[in-house]
Amino acid sequence: MMNLHLRLGIGFIAALILSILPLPEFILPFRPPWVLLLVLYIEYFLPGNFKLTALIIVGLILDVLLSTVIGEHSFALLLVTWIALSKSRRFQFFSMMQQIFLIGFFCLLYQMVIFSIDALLGYSYSFLTPFASALLSMFFWPWIRLLGDDTLMNRLAYR
Repeated sequence: MMNLHLRLGIGFIAALILSILPLPEFILPFRPPWVLLLVLYIEYFLPGNFKLTALIIVGLILDVLLSTVIGEHSFALLLVTWIALSKSRRFQFFSMMQQIFLIGFFCLLYQMVIFSIDALLGYSYSFLTPFASALLSMFFWPWIRLLGDDTLMNRLAYR
């Protein structure tokens, strides 16, 4: 079990690094929410291995790294994860296309919450940004699932 927690910690560090990785200006709006994708994978395929307090801490770390309002990403992650939990028992039985569209919806919801908070604070962003990010997240989901199944669930079968 400790080995799984170590791999999850490394996964969160990698997701945080991918979230702050410098990109060219024209690709920047297409950045998928890597932390959310990892959280959704853990909630759907490794239930019970993730606490909501850890989600708050990761959200606060993401707020500090992205220099946004403290609590913005924590609120968005908690809201989307809470809504996503209603599909957790059935998600594994969905086809890959159904999973891709559901992940796209959750990423769009996450980006729209972030967009709404930033709009209320007076920042101006393109309205196309959340949609582009959700589309790219849908594109990355099968690879995240394969990578997660290979690295995180590899040793769970032999317990």
